[in-house]
Amino acid sequence: MNLLGKLTWSAIPFDQPIVMAATGGMVAAVVLILGWITLKGHWPYLWREWITAVDHKRIGVMYCVLALIMLLRGFADAIMMRSQQAMAAGGAQGYLPPEHFDQVFSAHGTIMIFFMAMPFVIGMMNFVVPLQLGVRDMAFPTLNSVALGLTASGILFTNVSLAVGEFAKTGWVAYPPLSELQYSPGVGVDYYLWALQISGIGTLLTGINFVTTILKTRAPGMGYMRMPVFCWTALASNLLMVAAFPVLTATFAMLLLDRYLGFHFFSTDAQAIR
Repeated sequence: MNLLGKLTWSAIPFDQPIVMAATGGMVAAVVLILGWITLKGHWPYLWREWITAVDHKRIGVMYCVLALIMLLRGFADAIMMRSQQAMAAGGAQGYLPPEHFDQVFSAHGTIMIFFMAMPFVIGMMNFVVPLQLGVRDMAFPTLNSVALGLTASGILFTNVSLAVGEFAKTGWVAYPPLSELQYSPGVGVDYYLWALQISGIGTLLTGINFVTTILKTRAPGMGYMRMPVFCWTALASNLLMVAAFPVLTATFAMLLLDRYLGFHFFSTDAQAIR
């Protein structure tokens, strides 16, 4: 069973006014922005100078813009959760159904960590590190652009889940066996896994790019002891990313195999293990 094969017209929550209003507002904002760009004739400039750019400064700006947009989404989720808790005090029902609150809780944590904090820090490093090292660009400029595209694709998956299907109800850590097919049969965990798998590969490529840039392409005469502190923090952060994200990527791949092909990497079923 693949993600698209599980989705039908019933996956669009027409009976939930909050979700449909938020989706309508998001779609209207996107349409207005795209219409304004088309009306002004900015598409050639945007495509040439920004969307396909390999300049580290422009890529850094785009990372930060993505992060700020997702900050608004994560902040909206936080307001919804706190409002629900305030309205549900004293045994009241509140305005969010339990399954919707679970999705908002999971989306908030996922967005704020993987799609806000990390892209913002990566954007700052993209803009600053090559300038401080005295180099023209990153070691692999095209790889830098590809990593941005992968991150944006993961963000798109997360936002599509707001309108079509659902997001994970497992919390942002999605521990098995709760995230296994037996306990989360819907598409929510699939959205979570594919969004983080795609963006995680982009983050891993970014880490490799920064480590290579800092270690191998410094300006002549800039030894390690002459590097600014920000470059040292970038090096430490990206070494951690290179160490951690292959493990995270492999774990997501194993959970996807469990859900799609009936593997038992995280099974707690003794019968299945035998």
